[in-house]
Amino acid sequence: MVVQNGGSATTGGVADRPIAGSLEELEQMVARDLEILLYPQKPWMTPTPAPDGGQALDVAIVGGGHCGIAAAFALLQEKISNILVLDENDPGEEGPWLTYARMPDLRTRKTVIGMEHGYPNLTFRAYFEAREGLAAYAAMPRISCEDWVGYLMWMRKLLNLPVQNASRLKSLAPVGNLLRLTIDHAGREQTLYARRVVLATGPLAMGGANIPPEVDGLPKEYWAHAYERIDVDALAGKRVAVVGGGATAFDNAGELLERGVASVDLLVRRPKLCRVSVIRWTDWAGFLHTFADLPDKERWDMMQMVQRNPAPPTLRALERVDSNPDFRIHFSSPLLSTELAGDGIEIATASGTVAADFLILGTGFSVDLSRCGFLGPILDDIALWRDRLPEAKSGGPEKYRNSPYLGRHYEFCEKLPGAAPYLKHIYNFNQTAQLSMGPTGRVSGLKYGVRRLMDGISGSFLKEDYGRHLASVIAYNDSDMDGHPWVESPEDSRVEQAAE
Repeated sequence: MVVQNGGSATTGGVADRPIAGSLEELEQMVARDLEILLYPQKPWMTPTPAPDGGQALDVAIVGGGHCGIAAAFALLQEKISNILVLDENDPGEEGPWLTYARMPDLRTRKTVIGMEHGYPNLTFRAYFEAREGLAAYAAMPRISCEDWVGYLMWMRKLLNLPVQNASRLKSLAPVGNLLRLTIDHAGREQTLYARRVVLATGPLAMGGANIPPEVDGLPKEYWAHAYERIDVDALAGKRVAVVGGGATAFDNAGELLERGVASVDLLVRRPKLCRVSVIRWTDWAGFLHTFADLPDKERWDMMQMVQRNPAPPTLRALERVDSNPDFRIHFSSPLLSTELAGDGIEIATASGTVAADFLILGTGFSVDLSRCGFLGPILDDIALWRDRLPEAKSGGPEKYRNSPYLGRHYEFCEKLPGAAPYLKHIYNFNQTAQLSMGPTGRVSGLKYGVRRLMDGISGSFLKEDYGRHLASVIAYNDSDMDGHPWVESPEDSRVEQAAE
């Protein structure tokens, strides 16, 4: 029973409803769900020969985090099964959660859905309640990173998703009607061909970390960006400065203090922390479902308002550091310069100088496709927002001006119309799509984003293969009425079709 009360909804009787008592039982329920909802079962894709004599993939997905897994599952549900997910990391290290995130739990609300493609028994909640029980889920404020990775790996195994780890994309280029992917697979070069490519790579692959010029002269052994893999244990007993006032900076500060550094100085440009995470405003159906259909200028204006301040830390992230005597926060302290001073670093800010042994930059990521090596062969063909909207030529944030301008289904668009038709077969399904498509890359955007992506891929295959499908329907002669005296024979049916 759902009770509406002043615009909010509460669910009654949930605790009394039967649920899976174990993961094994839940997996059996998932198998039954998949069988019941299998319709339509008819396969409709045909093999496509590749230039090397093998078979081309229908879809290659680059990135095995939540976006890549959600896309792979949705493709299989569309009966597009000749696919492969590629990820450069080892199993379990796809995405940021157990590598560079350094946060105990997700910032997204635990009720978020989108991975499961409409199957309730495949949601994180069903997984966690089957594993730990109803009470444990009810008591959990947020999803821990370890539990989220465990859920993703469970989905990947249960659904038998085809993932190839240790596979880094080096180059992407058109070859006839196909796309050629050059892969570094465990140190050996591999060439794959695909009809479509989905880039579920995350933000770092599409521009990298945002490095302020104030650290240009500082030797690399004295600093790292928060998005790098940092040997935190090697910093034990050292003084560390962290730049940034957003969630990432606080997550790094908390991790450092828990792992035994001598002190952490957090340098915040603003006079106070942002109190509102504006991106949460976007968590409503109308926005997530239809933002991509707004005119360019309206998308440009609205997304700048949505992203007008960095994502603030969670309350748990603040509590992780605020009572620690080895933590100091410096407001109104934008970075001015850095230089070596003896065995350490001297960091000049607008409010004074801070001494440290190591510096971590929590300064976000940039959008710069020229830094994305695998796009080299096609880079000059890709339209950016600055190519399409006058306001984006010189105004607004640089990362928005440099963002790829995408079609309605996440596909790249041509900078010069008609010059690179192959681009419509490459789908940019990651954080750098947010100006065109809304909050893509976040778990909360998957429910509608995956559906839009699948509509585009499936529809493009139907259009491209129209001649084959037309021939198939002309030749169609199956019936379950054969043998009844009132019904024409199969031979008569063929003759009649030929006459027409």
